[in-house]
Amino acid sequence: MSAAVKPPLYVSNIPVRWGDMDTNQHVNNIRYYQYLEEARIEWLDGIGAQRRQVGQGLVLLSCTHHFLKPVDHPSTVVVELHAGEVGRTSLTLKHKMYVQGDTALVGHGEVKMVWIDVASQRPIPVPDKVRVTMGFAPLVV
Repeated sequence: MSAAVKPPLYVSNIPVRWGDMDTNQHVNNIRYYQYLEEARIEWLDGIGAQRRQVGQGLVLLSCTHHFLKPVDHPSTVVVELHAGEVGRTSLTLKHKMYVQGDTALVGHGEVKMVWIDVASQRPIPVPDKVRVTMGFAPLVV
């Protein structure tokens, strides 16, 4: 018996711009990280995480992306975000990347982030809204 596949937390469709290409005529490596960043911000804003309004935010601890296939222009990149682990002050989002209209994976990986107080630059607990959205119980203090 296999475990049920959980749907993604969020799916972002990002058009590839001509300027995203490199001299090899495919999307430059750094753009993949920018697509991932865009998807994370869209997701957080969509769940009402209220980062900027309350002086909180996320800093990256690590970011891994495995490049499987090149992406060309014109196309639309589809980024799926999936819940990873959630600790007291950190969270992990796993990601899969496709080209719209194609089921072949073009990349995958994960990002680990730490929730911080912007003024002090110190870790603080991941907000319960984020924890619950990712499928974890609220933090008991």
